[in-house]
Amino acid sequence: MRVLRYLTAGESHGPALVVVLEGLPAGLPVTIEEVSDELGRRRLGYGRGPRMHFERD
Repeated sequence: MRVLRYLTAGESHGPALVVVLEGLPAGLPVTIEEVSDELGRRRLGYGRGPRMHFERD
């Protein structure tokens, strides 16, 4: 089983954030729309505090 690992750097509450994804197959296209959709789903996840409903990623 492959493990997907992500590393972040930058300004968590600022205009710039860098993400490095490890474990994706080489050449797999990932669009900003797909990332935005997944971040939206995460915001609705179990155990999230009320801030998650109004903070934008």
